[in-house]
Amino acid sequence: MGFYPLDELVEKVTRTKEDLALQTINGEYLKIQYFDHEADWHSEDRDEFFICLDGTVEFSVEDKNYVMKRGDLIVIEAGKRHRANSSGSVLLSVEPHKKGR
Repeated sequence: MGFYPLDELVEKVTRTKEDLALQTINGEYLKIQYFDHEADWHSEDRDEFFICLDGTVEFSVEDKNYVMKRGDLIVIEAGKRHRANSSGSVLLSVEPHKKGR
């Protein structure tokens, strides 16, 4: 079980600009990540989700674009080509790796 004061953790991640792995869930990492770059187009072999905890981030999923702000959630199905771009946002996700990409 885990309980996390998200406002405090968002402030910490924003200040340090470093990912924060909270715990593992089914062998993957629940993490808060600071995202401040443009990711290349890619796809995953599993579904992904991202919740925007602070800032804004643009996701392109195949031929659609989404601008996320605090409180927005996006679910990207396995095999869908996608990328993201932000000049500084904080995201919550479950990832197969502990550190950022």
